[in-house]
Amino acid sequence: MSNPISASVRDTDNTQKPTLNALLEVAGLWWLMLSAGVLLIAALLLQVYGREVDSIQQSRVSLTIAELQEAIETDIALGLDLAENHGITFKLEAALAADASLHAIDVVSRSGVALFSTDRGAVGERWQAAVTTAADAGVHGNHRWSTVIDNETVSGVLLHNAFGEVIGHVTATYAAPPSRLSAAALRVGMPLWMAALASLAVLAMFSLLAARWALAPQYRHLEAERTGALNASNAKATEVRARLDECLAKLDAMEAAE
Repeated sequence: MSNPISASVRDTDNTQKPTLNALLEVAGLWWLMLSAGVLLIAALLLQVYGREVDSIQQSRVSLTIAELQEAIETDIALGLDLAENHGITFKLEAALAADASLHAIDVVSRSGVALFSTDRGAVGERWQAAVTTAADAGVHGNHRWSTVIDNETVSGVLLHNAFGEVIGHVTATYAAPPSRLSAAALRVGMPLWMAALASLAVLAMFSLLAARWALAPQYRHLEAERTGALNASNAKATEVRARLDECLAKLDAMEAAE
């Protein structure tokens, strides 16, 4: 025969299990929601950072080739022939030395042949087809142009003679912006992702504490029920013991009377 007192105590002890499960469920739900927010913010910040870096790079390159364009067009206006103006080489080398992010700077003829270049081996070479297509689009639209080839960005501006005719280009070659999943992008964004991971760890602790605080009334209620059940069980045990003692006393009295 099972002991009703022990069964009652076991039932009150088991009431702690749903509360622990509820604590983990609530903490896990809060952690997931907060983590999603942190990761979303980190991704957005990384994207904004990448765009700003790209914008700054493009602005710096645009300024460099615009300054070269102005200097070379000034020489042309003074009567110097583009192909014979060997002072251009020094201008290109000075501009390249001032910006470590640039790979090469070239002055190219209207037909796409390099006249001057910081890469001496490139002089006399013709553009690749993709660069020619982008440059032709720039000529037709009379605007700055750029294209990406072999993981490098080639950006160019038009050179005009004194009559406003296009006679060539000034181009700058630099590393193309890394893709969002490239090693370079991950390396740049590593501090941000490390901060995000640290935030997730803090959020995990916060979620547990917050869930514990939110479920504290239930804990107190269950503890009160458990305490009450134990007190009731003890009282019941005392009552049963008293009845047993009374029965035993009556049996002793009956035996003595016989």
